[in-house]
Amino acid sequence: LRDYGKVSAIARGVKGKSIKSNTSFLFQPFQNIIVSLTGKQELLILKTIEATEAHWNLSGKALYCAYYINELLLRLLPSNTECTELFLLYNKTLNLLAENPAQFEAPLRIFELKLLAFLGYGLNLDYAIDSEQPVDADKTYYYRIGSGASEKKEFAPDSLPISGKTLVDLAQQQLSDVKSLRQSKQLLKWALAEHL
Repeated sequence: LRDYGKVSAIARGVKGKSIKSNTSFLFQPFQNIIVSLTGKQELLILKTIEATEAHWNLSGKALYCAYYINELLLRLLPSNTECTELFLLYNKTLNLLAENPAQFEAPLRIFELKLLAFLGYGLNLDYAIDSEQPVDADKTYYYRIGSGASEKKEFAPDSLPISGKTLVDLAQQQLSDVKSLRQSKQLLKWALAEHL
């Protein structure tokens, strides 16, 4: 929910033969809906549900990516946390997947990056941890989750080799070339794994 984040709720009387055909589609994934909830416990009860004009027709890899995003949110997002910014990011990402399903890599990486930042696990992409100098796009670094990038491998054991250009591109949220997309995927997968 835009104002309350992840919540748990039950919709009574919507299974089997009792489901109303005019509202059943609203319980499908990737619908932007308006709901009212009641209850004081952790598990709430759905009172009403209404359609909005926003919904996403996704298929193929774009649909797979959308389910992946949902899985990340279910596993990482705390319950009952105000997350308007994340709600808007979710909508924007699904819009991008629906508009250009073949170009799914960049929106997915940006979502992962911003989700980590929202949760308080943002990546240090701007400065090298050993020299405190700005990341140079022409250099190679060794990235360690929880610390950042270093030019010296011994300074960051158990690190991921990554180009400075990838770090710059990721920081600027401008992922276009194949190498930056590939290395960003490796880095963000590693960063997310620390919290899943």
